[in-house]
Amino acid sequence: MFFRIFLAGLLLASAPLPASAQMMGPQFSVNVRGLQMNCTSFAGEPVAIFLDRSLNNVGVATRTYNGAPVIVINPNVTNNFSNIVTQWWFAHECSHHALHPSMNSESNADCLAIRMMRNYGILRHPAQLQNFAYELANLPGSPTGHLPGPARAQHIANCAMS
Repeated sequence: MFFRIFLAGLLLASAPLPASAQMMGPQFSVNVRGLQMNCTSFAGEPVAIFLDRSLNNVGVATRTYNGAPVIVINPNVTNNFSNIVTQWWFAHECSHHALHPSMNSESNADCLAIRMMRNYGILRHPAQLQNFAYELANLPGSPTGHLPGPARAQHIANCAMS
């Protein structure tokens, strides 16, 4: 599997991105609301994880100038979500690296993230999907392919059940 969850300590390495007063990292394993999570790209590369309170988004998956895969998460934004949705945000950003570039899209990342959570036993009850949909209901769509909240929640629920 490309996305792996480990119950282990933090692994640290040298920073592939310049650190600012707002940015912490890199880490290759992070505790996301009580669950130790990490990420591996489709090519088997470990993905560096940074926390950046100044990021104008919940998170972003990108690559450094030398091509190293990176996830940046804003903990100030994730504080507005439940544990399971915050874990899903991390899985969503990881999915952008886990998917082959020819398959990488916002909808595919949404789908892979929720399926991984289901397969790892994080998502166990239909009520969790209902709460999930409620939390996503007010999210706007985006020009980069994010579906508007209700459509996105329905797409994610369909993926979780398929």
